[in-house]
Amino acid sequence: MAGSERARIVLSISALAALWLVVTAIDVDVARASDSGALFRRGIAISHAMAWARIEPGPAHAFAFPPFSDQGNALTRDELRTLRRAGFDFVRLAVDPGPLLQSQGQHRDALDDILMDRVRLILATGLSVVVDFHPSDLHPDYTARALTAGLNTPVFRDYLRMLERTAGLLDRLHSKKVALELMNEPPVHAGAWQPMLEAAYAAVRHRSTDLPLVIEGGDEASATDLMAMRTAPFAKDGALLFSFHYYDPYQFTHQGAPWNAARYLTDVPYPALARPLADSLNATAAAIAAADLAQDAKSSAYRDTQRQLESYRRSAFDRNTIAQKFDDITNWARAQGVPPARLMLGEFGA
Repeated sequence: MAGSERARIVLSISALAALWLVVTAIDVDVARASDSGALFRRGIAISHAMAWARIEPGPAHAFAFPPFSDQGNALTRDELRTLRRAGFDFVRLAVDPGPLLQSQGQHRDALDDILMDRVRLILATGLSVVVDFHPSDLHPDYTARALTAGLNTPVFRDYLRMLERTAGLLDRLHSKKVALELMNEPPVHAGAWQPMLEAAYAAVRHRSTDLPLVIEGGDEASATDLMAMRTAPFAKDGALLFSFHYYDPYQFTHQGAPWNAARYLTDVPYPALARPLADSLNATAAAIAAADLAQDAKSSAYRDTQRQLESYRRSAFDRNTIAQKFDDITNWARAQGVPPARLMLGEFGA
């Protein structure tokens, strides 16, 4: 991507969790071309309102009803107006699909009302909204891994019906300021995700032909799997945004995060050559020494982290590495006939 073109992409920071930042990027001209009032340009994620639904204690694993009704789930007009004043033009509303998939009858109808009330509230403050179906790991039946176990699994067929139903609800708003994100970070590889993505797309388009949609590749929305996506089924759809998430280099962005391989890494710099390797090795060794681990586990952890840090050092990762990846994505989009302005940077974080 030429420097002037790269500058036209607008990045925006949004909080997915307390310390994690989510960024959305889209060329201004495309959003304005579809609807002068719809600016999916500078976005902020809202995860507290409808994500990570609470589960009742006991073996039934039933979601508490009504979900998203605790004090911590509150979404107020004042906070949304504050976001608008801060310069954001849309929110990415994370929605846990679990309760919608588990509930039936009047309870299911009530969940539609909860979702639509939140969407209307967001719109009323002048913000656009991406309804982001965001599986959580709290309920074993509705994790992202469980939902993507296969095209013909019962739970994925239920997921398709949920998407179609939600698309119908959002379509009634007749607003280009509302978009639907089919699934956050599908965990399976590109080849496995492709038929499920096409089925999800078809389910939504069966109910709404022009609702703006956000789609991602597999491998947790990686740039690599976006570029492995077969775009032919979506080629004529001008209301489609192609999203990817970017967390490179993980040794820096995920250092200290307890759920991943970088959990013991400490004092890792960016760019990779910003400080001597010994700084990170010494700080990481101290963190491992203080961890509640057996001595053999500490030795293993230190050897593993040393390999990670040395690999990062050898990469010489810097802003040019990032620019090259974005150029690769833009060139892929052009080769697929996808206008680069329909590329969305859905998340980045540190």
